[in-house]
Amino acid sequence: MRSEILERIQSLLGQEDLESIRAEIRSAMEEFRSLTQEEVRKQRENWTPAEGNTSDVFEYAPAPEEALFEEAVAHFKTREKEWRKHVAEEQRSNLEKKQAMLERLRHTIQEEENIGAAFVAFNEVREEWGTVGEVPGDRHKEVHDQYYRLQDEFFYNINIYKELKEHDLKVNQKKKEELIEKAKAMVTLESLKERQKEARVIQKQWLDVGPSPRENYKEMADVFFGMVRPVFDEVKEHYQQVKASFQGHAEKKTALIEQLRAIVAEEVAASHDAWQAVTAKVIALQQEWKTTGFAGKDQNEVLWSQFRELADVFFAKKQLFYDDQKESTKAFKEEKIALIEKAQELAKSTNWKETAPQMMDLQKAWKQVGACSPREEQKLWSKFRKTQDLFFKARKAEMAGRLEEEKKNLGDKKALIAEIKAFKLTENRKDDLAALKAFSVRWNAIGFIPRKSLDTIMNAYRSAMDVHYDALSAQKSERAMETYKQRIDHLVSSDAQNIRREQRILREKMDRIKTRVTKTEENIERFTGKGAETIRAQYEKSMEEDRNEMEDIRAKLTLLRNAAKKAEEESSSESDGDGK
Repeated sequence: MRSEILERIQSLLGQEDLESIRAEIRSAMEEFRSLTQEEVRKQRENWTPAEGNTSDVFEYAPAPEEALFEEAVAHFKTREKEWRKHVAEEQRSNLEKKQAMLERLRHTIQEEENIGAAFVAFNEVREEWGTVGEVPGDRHKEVHDQYYRLQDEFFYNINIYKELKEHDLKVNQKKKEELIEKAKAMVTLESLKERQKEARVIQKQWLDVGPSPRENYKEMADVFFGMVRPVFDEVKEHYQQVKASFQGHAEKKTALIEQLRAIVAEEVAASHDAWQAVTAKVIALQQEWKTTGFAGKDQNEVLWSQFRELADVFFAKKQLFYDDQKESTKAFKEEKIALIEKAQELAKSTNWKETAPQMMDLQKAWKQVGACSPREEQKLWSKFRKTQDLFFKARKAEMAGRLEEEKKNLGDKKALIAEIKAFKLTENRKDDLAALKAFSVRWNAIGFIPRKSLDTIMNAYRSAMDVHYDALSAQKSERAMETYKQRIDHLVSSDAQNIRREQRILREKMDRIKTRVTKTEENIERFTGKGAETIRAQYEKSMEEDRNEMEDIRAKLTLLRNAAKKAEEESSSESDGDGK
């Protein structure tokens, strides 16, 4: 894009008529500079210091066309300076020529008595006046006012006007009527710039027409200038508003400078997140700066220079912080690499129960280690998280299979409970006990169910069995132990891990009952005096039930321990036999 702009500038500079291309060249140069500033900003934002180089600072890498652009700018300024000098000299020369013509016209009006000679002199002055170019701007109105005043004076005061009046005045009147129509059509132009241009053209034409009949001269002039002057008034008001907007833009830019100055002055916490948050504020101010608009030729560049300097100071401070951080983050990087390696090693295990807590511990350890550089941190975290995700996805997949199996087992146990409830005792006690034992065997043969449903299903099963055992007048504790022995047989035949799981569940239950008994003993001491006997009796009964249940649990733990020991001895004996 900048190369195309440079080619356009160079092409324009190849033209000889500098005046016709000045505005286009200046517009192209401003566009080139704007793109260059945007390139500097992009390079600064994308710049990162070389690894290990703490003294590295940002340096802008200019494009090759920037040097050519500066040469073109210098060439343009030289040509413009020469052109201005030439124009100024030419305008001074034109001023001298027009002042001499005014003096000649004035002398003709005041001194020439020969109408023919006066007319010839007047026409010569008028023809020559049109061929002479512009005069200095500060003298333009004065010189042209004198010329048109003398022109009118010539036509009204010299006798030759009387000879031309009948013809010229009517012709001039017709020309002025045509200009009035153009002035009426001018108001339909939507662009103020077009209306201004048209108003200047037809006003010059009006002044060049010359006098018209006296009877309607003023009336026509009032109509014409009544339509032209509002356009110039509108143009004047427009530029006053533009100038006023410059001040408003300057005030906004000044406010942004002060905000940036406050940010540069504040102490930023020594963390990546803190610097990122403050950097976001600075970038937001930079974006807002772009929307504030032009502040006028006198102030805009000065304000931008102040803003840019403060931004440079901020980013230099930021760079110093990250230079200091490099050394301190090396140790963090090594710690996190070690955590990644541990995670990768653990991810190979399928012992979910033991490995999952270790993986969670690694996550906690990761959070406690300080942050590395943003780029390194993201890279390491991505690798660590990927390893963790692979592990937990594999565990989740296997656990999902177990859940489906446990749901099926739950359905089987519910169906068996329904079958037990529907069972009708016979008159043969031995056969009934055998049938109930068969129910127990089938119950224990069904695998694990979801843990949250365990107590509910077990209570339902025991209640259903108790109905039949009570009917057979069997001892509840004996029945419970008989049932539990069958469960132990099932656990031993399935997996040693199931026995450990059962022991853990019983111990946890034992601990809960112990805690409850301890709290009950503490509470019972609070109730003294009249009326406390009933409450204390209730507490005593509750504790007695808890102690009996603890005895049952101890008996079950003993059965589990003996069963596990026996299974281990049998397994060892089989191995010895194979060896022989």
